[in-house]
Amino acid sequence: MFVRQLVLATLAAVVLAPGASALTMSYAGTQYDVGGTFFPGGGPADVQNYHVAGWRGNDVAKTLDLDGNDVYGSAGYALFGTRFDYPNANATGGNAFVNPTDNSVYPNIIDLPSWVAGHQILSSRKAGGWAYALIDDPQLTNGARDFNWGASQIPASTFQAPYVKLGVLDGTGIVTQNDPTVAPAERWGFALGPDAPSKIRVGVMTDGLDSEFWAPSEVLMQHTIGGVPMGAPVSTGTVAKNRFIDMHFFDIIDGQAGDEFVFLASNPGGGSAGIAGFTFEAIPEPSTLAIVGVAMFGGAALWRRRR
Repeated sequence: MFVRQLVLATLAAVVLAPGASALTMSYAGTQYDVGGTFFPGGGPADVQNYHVAGWRGNDVAKTLDLDGNDVYGSAGYALFGTRFDYPNANATGGNAFVNPTDNSVYPNIIDLPSWVAGHQILSSRKAGGWAYALIDDPQLTNGARDFNWGASQIPASTFQAPYVKLGVLDGTGIVTQNDPTVAPAERWGFALGPDAPSKIRVGVMTDGLDSEFWAPSEVLMQHTIGGVPMGAPVSTGTVAKNRFIDMHFFDIIDGQAGDEFVFLASNPGGGSAGIAGFTFEAIPEPSTLAIVGVAMFGGAALWRRRR
């Protein structure tokens, strides 16, 4: 077992609910080249609009979107080491040794579901500002992309959608101290709190870097409770890399309050196995769906009576 004693210090302390052993996990698949094979395309924005990888824009088909709205991260998301420069996305140089927890020059953008009780960065550093892909700014795009956004900027840009520059968590794992070129290294972890949905899909964003050498060749998800690994990790297996944005998805079924999930990356013989971000989708609880159904049925019956 590559993780022997994992303590996520900032995760909220919660009491395990009955039935925690019912948890199942699986790798749901990968959508390669989200938003097309453009890198990053165009620019500076006031001269020629940039191509932006549409991980949030519903004009880009999402083949593994759990809730079917063609938006990844509808329930929540986390991006690391981002950078926004307008109109020149490359105005700021890169830095591969940034404090991973946060940095005003290369900020993290995090908006997690209410049922995530806590989270922690588990990599030794993050990198940002290099000639990485431009992706939807999740704070400005949640469905339809605003291609008139650039017209309101100074200087004005025609047909430019909102964007941020990709950044990544990389370096060694802070618990195992693993080098990802030798063994899987931790990147990030979260814990479930009360009222977690029965089915959760977590997406992991990789690739889109200035060289495929730095992207992971494998991503893993490990279940832990109180920092102790529970069973074997779930793996993507070996994934392809070509510098365009990829999303790898893991399903969590019947997770309970107190369940923790740690994500690791490896790249044997390669670079630092950077992970750019995470997304969350969920299926509503059956009780919620039943309430909605009853409300709809009741409304229809009332309408019929009034007729």
